[in-house]
Amino acid sequence: MEINRKNIISLPIENESDVGVCRRKAVGLANQMGFDEVKTGEVAILISELVTNVLKHGGGNGKIVICQYENGDRKKAIEIWCCDSGNGIKDIQKAMQDGYTARSTLGLGLGTIRRFSDELEINPASSLAFKENYFSGNHNLKHCIRSLKWMPEKSWVGTNSKLNIGAASRCHPTEQLNGDAYLVSNVNAHLCLAVVIDGLGHGKEANLASELAKESILLKPDLPLDSLMKHIHNSIRGTRGAVVGLARINTETNKLEFSGIGNIESFVMTSNGKKTLLSFGGIMGHNMRTPRLFELDFVPGNTLCMYSDGITSRWKIEDINWNDPPQKNAEYLLNNYSRSNDDATVLVVSYAS
Repeated sequence: MEINRKNIISLPIENESDVGVCRRKAVGLANQMGFDEVKTGEVAILISELVTNVLKHGGGNGKIVICQYENGDRKKAIEIWCCDSGNGIKDIQKAMQDGYTARSTLGLGLGTIRRFSDELEINPASSLAFKENYFSGNHNLKHCIRSLKWMPEKSWVGTNSKLNIGAASRCHPTEQLNGDAYLVSNVNAHLCLAVVIDGLGHGKEANLASELAKESILLKPDLPLDSLMKHIHNSIRGTRGAVVGLARINTETNKLEFSGIGNIESFVMTSNGKKTLLSFGGIMGHNMRTPRLFELDFVPGNTLCMYSDGITSRWKIEDINWNDPPQKNAEYLLNNYSRSNDDATVLVVSYAS
């Protein structure tokens, strides 16, 4: 069967900054190919785990090749080859289980790579020929992982034209990794999931907790909201933990559902003023109370605002023109009211009038 590869991207892996570089290149290719937002997010997580695995367990350096793959039936996928200079993995099946590690880490990487790959091979027979073509001159690269992620043949691709999204986020000024995360996932033409996540503390461990929480949402975005909260809680056990605000907007019924654990501040601005969305105490991944669901009307002209505790409370609702573009308001809040000692994230979703 004839195989075509194009849009080939080849990148070195040498230090932690390469995680972000490789992720951005892969996301750009996924967007170019037409992957939807959810699947593009999965590609981003997959790339991050592969590159991080090289840095932690693969000798500290390697190379990644990302390309558009098309088989004889003209079915398209993103193909990823990630090779390193390490000593290999003795027990592949054991290493693929979450929680296994040969180093002092949480051991979540290879399990995540397996879950997000439609096809996964460790040192496949075809690796010699592939390395000759795309890894020439890198004889120290001993071991390769090949991952393939197919582009769904039939899936709803697009955004909800009735909703305008704005988001702004930054990490702690002394850190490189953000312990906060946010997600907007259009499940279908009418349902939109809006999430703000704050991993406890800041730095690598907070980032791991928030990214793993984000991953768990991407895997099952269509679960009922209370079930999704429990799924997140179970998925991030063993991490530092996180607090989460989760909203599902339905523009067909003009309803909003909300559930929150921890100190994510959330409210809806309406023509009658502010309606606060209540979160309950706890830390997801550690001690979560039974999720409570709240439902309210969400009609054209309304705006949802969610933010982490990296944003101070020293601002007033009336200081914001909620008719302005959501991105402008999100950036205004981040730039003017973020704390200097924490990660900070703002997510604003407005329902077009």
